[in-house]
Amino acid sequence: MRALIHRYTRSLAALALAIVLPVLPASAQATASSDHATGTLLVERSAATPGDTFLGALRLKLADGWHVYWRNPGDSGLPPTVEWSSSPAVTAGEFRFPPPHAIPLEPLMNYGYEGEVVLPFELKIAADARPGDQLTISGLFDYLICADVCIPEAITLSITLPVAATPSADADASAVIAATLTKLPANLTGRAAIERTDAGFRIGVADPAVAAALVDAADVRFFPNGPEILHPPLQPARTGPEGVVLELQASDFVTPNSVIAGLLVIETKDGTQKSWEVAPTPGPMPDGISATEFVRTGVDPAKAAAAARASAPAAPLDFGGAVVLLGLAFLGGLVLNLMPCVLPVLTIKAAGLVHTAHDPVQSRKDGLAYLAGVVICFAIVGVILVALKAAGDTSVGFGFQLQYSWVTAFFALLMFAVGLNLLGVFEIGSSLGGVGGNLADKGGTSGAFFTGLLAAFVGAPCVGPFMAPAVGVALSQPAAMILAVFVVIGLGMAAPFVLLSFTPAFAKVLPKPGKWMETFRQVLAFPMFLTALWMLWVLATQAGPDAILAVLAGAIVLAFGIWLAGKVGQGMAGRIAAAVVVIGGFATAPILMNLPKEQLLVEGQPWSPQQVSSLRAEGRVIFVDFTATWCITCQVNKKTTLYSASVQQTFADTDTAFLIADWTNKDKVIAEELARHGAAGIPFYLVYPASGGEPRKFDGLLSPGQIEQALREAAGSI
Repeated sequence: MRALIHRYTRSLAALALAIVLPVLPASAQATASSDHATGTLLVERSAATPGDTFLGALRLKLADGWHVYWRNPGDSGLPPTVEWSSSPAVTAGEFRFPPPHAIPLEPLMNYGYEGEVVLPFELKIAADARPGDQLTISGLFDYLICADVCIPEAITLSITLPVAATPSADADASAVIAATLTKLPANLTGRAAIERTDAGFRIGVADPAVAAALVDAADVRFFPNGPEILHPPLQPARTGPEGVVLELQASDFVTPNSVIAGLLVIETKDGTQKSWEVAPTPGPMPDGISATEFVRTGVDPAKAAAAARASAPAAPLDFGGAVVLLGLAFLGGLVLNLMPCVLPVLTIKAAGLVHTAHDPVQSRKDGLAYLAGVVICFAIVGVILVALKAAGDTSVGFGFQLQYSWVTAFFALLMFAVGLNLLGVFEIGSSLGGVGGNLADKGGTSGAFFTGLLAAFVGAPCVGPFMAPAVGVALSQPAAMILAVFVVIGLGMAAPFVLLSFTPAFAKVLPKPGKWMETFRQVLAFPMFLTALWMLWVLATQAGPDAILAVLAGAIVLAFGIWLAGKVGQGMAGRIAAAVVVIGGFATAPILMNLPKEQLLVEGQPWSPQQVSSLRAEGRVIFVDFTATWCITCQVNKKTTLYSASVQQTFADTDTAFLIADWTNKDKVIAEELARHGAAGIPFYLVYPASGGEPRKFDGLLSPGQIEQALREAAGSI
């Protein structure tokens, strides 16, 4: 009888939801902005059903002059990605990319989008989702956005989608997604063939739809999926009554087993695009498709001829071209000294010059050490870049080291440590970078070398004037020229300080070393702390707020190691112990950032009295977690009990609704509910039985066995 009543009650609840949900104001859109783009998460449904399949999309509106990338970015760049954190009942598919545009940055060619792009993806709702559930569709969307410079940006977008007995559409989101679907690539109904040539490949496509589009074509291009094809400004093409043949240049990444596939895009004279996914099979070209050389409309003949010459693989520069390229690289290195990200480090070196300028021998040693540090750092970056490109990674570029969150975290801690050193909290041999009273006697040369390494590494992502064209051309050259350009950039960056170090007259205009230098040294600590703060801001956009907590934890461990080093004295055992703790401080942040995240079987949903009443009417077991971010015991209970595998499995086995009453901010309704149950504070927990009746109450520290037993009793299974 109870089962019959339970089924009847659930049916009434489902019917009520089916009637009410479609008319409730539901948002199937969420919007957030970064510095150069506005992102919107769109979903076709305002209410979904169990087992439902529909589409979502990321819409990016870009600032004027900025672009993002296609699935193959071309010569450089990165495509948009997403890290999902949705409810377990929601499964999201891969982005579906509309046809891109060629975005030239001589001598490079990129593929991407300007203005606005919509990237659809499929969403599936689990069949065991229940009417009344509130599902979260949430993700961290990363994209590289570029103009003259490139900036990695990220936004978090989240939508709460109710589950109902019948689906309900979001008209606005559906219209945007439907319009995008008409632009997505079609599948060929005809034939595509590929054959090897001396220069690369020849691809022929014979298809009625392709032939029809060519009648009104202004341009035609093949966008490859992989790095095997070069990306020249124009691809020679011949057309016929059946289709088109394109001549493609092979890259250095072609192997005997390479599979060439991609997108054939025809741009018509009115600016619209038609595209087809092409996976050609080896064989001769189809008949009737190579009768006439294709003439692109709107292309200046002189520019077309220059583009055709540029389409050949880049040849090594002659002597004059190499001199110009290296000159640009040297000027680019000089300008780096004015970049905001480098200035805090250079102030340390400037103070070092003040101290050593009156000792010509030491000044020259420090200048050469600084030069070595800068050049070695740039040379290492160049070697890594050459190695990655040789391995087939075409997305890597100059200054991309700070795209790795663990590198950003490391440098935030390093800047923090440098600041502590400048304040005099600790000493490493002598004062860092040449600042300190006893520098001349204790090896300031090593400090100057370290300062050069640090300045070069932090300065590398700051691509300023002169450097962008120098690096762009260098990336199309042999490995030796790439390395030469990076070394010369280092020479340019170090040149001002080396010149001053070797100029005796410079000492005459500088003040004599004295007690004022200790104050000046301490002042320099604060630009370092500001740099660490900037690194934390970058890290927050890369890895979210939890990464900030990880770095702060690392800073505490690092500070403890520094304090310990001052207490243990000069003994070998004490030094080893302090060094281990200091290294642990630098390792703490990457370790915490890479810990596996909880894979929850049952996601918590927002609590409300109405939600409790609705779930009780369905005959569900309900677990309510009254919690807050500032409540330490609450967080311990989550990690040790509520998010444990056994408790999560019990939640799933007993069909328990997990509700979270978040009291982080003042909430009158939550406060009144706590008072109604006689709770003086949090943590506090309620377990409502499926059969009705008063809830069971818990507070303080929990154990998994305690909660598992309470849930099974509430479900009537024991």
